[in-house]
Amino acid sequence: MSWLREYVRTDATADQIAERLSIATAEVNGFERRGVPGDLSLFRVGHVLEAEKHPNADRLQLTKVDVGEERPYQIVCGAWNFGAGAKVAVALPGATLPSGLTLDRRKLRGETSEGMILAEDEIDLGTDHDGIMVLDDALRPGTPLADVLPLVDEVLDVEATGNRPDLLSIYGIAREVAALFDGELVPLDESEPARAGDEPVDIRIEDPEGCPRYVGRLFRDVAIGASSVWL
Repeated sequence: MSWLREYVRTDATADQIAERLSIATAEVNGFERRGVPGDLSLFRVGHVLEAEKHPNADRLQLTKVDVGEERPYQIVCGAWNFGAGAKVAVALPGATLPSGLTLDRRKLRGETSEGMILAEDEIDLGTDHDGIMVLDDALRPGTPLADVLPLVDEVLDVEATGNRPDLLSIYGIAREVAALFDGELVPLDESEPARAGDEPVDIRIEDPEGCPRYVGRLFRDVAIGASSVWL
């Protein structure tokens, strides 16, 4: 739903969109809420004030993190891709992760850890667990993390009918939702990425009798400025 709302402006809820699509357009096979359960206020932007090696563990960092309260929180962390000064995603004691784990204050190798500094896989934003997420330096400590990252999202499983191939794209569904709810459809960016010369497609026919003609065409992805060759 967060992706859909990038392209259509409507006050309709996910339930309303699912119901109207099912009646007027296509089959909605499922509706799922993904992400962080429970109290989102316990997930915040943190500013790392101190970060040093844990006195009793070579592979752990002992940090002091400003989370917008009167005192900093002490958090033990196993990642080393950040240091003092970084803005990070923090789950405070009492927060429940998508895995079902509820955090509390506990001792780790003799030092109290008050919460967790988060990697993306710990809040279902991806699969990366190589390091914690380093956020924009401009963010203020204590900012609700839900204002910065999509901690919770709703997912519709839409099955397009055979005569509606336009619904196989997110923009096609956005166009349909705009029509159903009299919403504002956000125009696509149709600007052309810069060309790197003529960019010819290299095709060689090694067996003219077996393959007298073979055609290629270059497509550019406007969203990321990349090129793809279709043969």
